[in-house]
Amino acid sequence: MARPTITDIRSLPDVAQVYRWNLLMASVPTSVQAQINAMNIRCETTTIPKATNQTFDVNIRGHQVVQNGIVVYDKTLSLTFIETVDNTIHNFFKSWREAIWKTRTGVAAFPTNQLKGEFILERLNNQDIPIWRYQLHGVMLQDYDVGSLDGTTSDGIKPSVIFAYDYFDDGAA
Repeated sequence: MARPTITDIRSLPDVAQVYRWNLLMASVPTSVQAQINAMNIRCETTTIPKATNQTFDVNIRGHQVVQNGIVVYDKTLSLTFIETVDNTIHNFFKSWREAIWKTRTGVAAFPTNQLKGEFILERLNNQDIPIWRYQLHGVMLQDYDVGSLDGTTSDGIKPSVIFAYDYFDDGAA
């Protein structure tokens, strides 16, 4: 194959950019419903869901070939938020956490199927039109870190959260 020319490169469509995306919380437990509209604007970073194709070797009479196994989902999504003085992010974490395990009682507020949600990550083009969509099913709060207070920096509070999920679908939006 010939080396690309400048004309070839100019004929490519716009480059997909890492800062053009949306986080949509399509469904969440009822206890955190009030905060979901505020989460997209406060979300600074996100990982992209992935699935790994497992393989195994078949060895027959000196020949070795690789065969497909099962697809394993990464099952975690990491998000970083910027907190505001109204404590929206902290309230979101606390509400979801308390729905899963009420402090001092150990009782869940809802059955497990009502503690899970559905998230949608959309990659956007330069006109902010969705070009690719990841739809995560069975999303549940797994872990979060609200950071630390530090008198030597002027940075904002940036809590990070890890959500577990069962699987995802992805494709062109």
